[in-house]
Amino acid sequence: MWAARTDTGWAFGDIAPEALTTLEAVPLLLTTRDPRVVERLHPETYAEDADEREWRRHAGEELRHLFASREELVRGDLARMRELPAGRGKFLLIPDAHVSGWLAALNAARLALYALNDLEPEWMAGKERERMSAQQRMALARIHLLAELQTVLLGERTREPHSSSADEDEDADESSNADE
Repeated sequence: MWAARTDTGWAFGDIAPEALTTLEAVPLLLTTRDPRVVERLHPETYAEDADEREWRRHAGEELRHLFASREELVRGDLARMRELPAGRGKFLLIPDAHVSGWLAALNAARLALYALNDLEPEWMAGKERERMSAQQRMALARIHLLAELQTVLLGERTREPHSSSADEDEDADESSNADE
């Protein structure tokens, strides 16, 4: 996959089917009602129950609205993706006005994948991965892909068409190990 800055936003091309599946899951991850994800995305804020209830009463609706708007924004941009010629995957444009929503959505999706797959902190740091199941390895590879997209949207990295990086090679290794 390559990424480039345009006059109006960020362009991503040569999006492979596996990456597309991960991107298409982002809106679903934002709206899941799985208790592990809800707890991870909306942790308790106050030690006192009364304070927590009061905070949720005032902020709960706004938080639901924020997550719903991010889900809608990402879903809309994904719906506008186009096929590249010669079967080279998909092309996605994320307009500048959508970048902060995408950053928040990608971060929430990463947290959701972590919670849904019972990942452990040391695995995120590259340690003790031999204890991971194939599903957990795939979830970790997806988390890394979403993190890579975040680095691009933050302007920290671009990928030119047909370029490769050590991160891509590592993610490919992790994905192939997921099949073991």
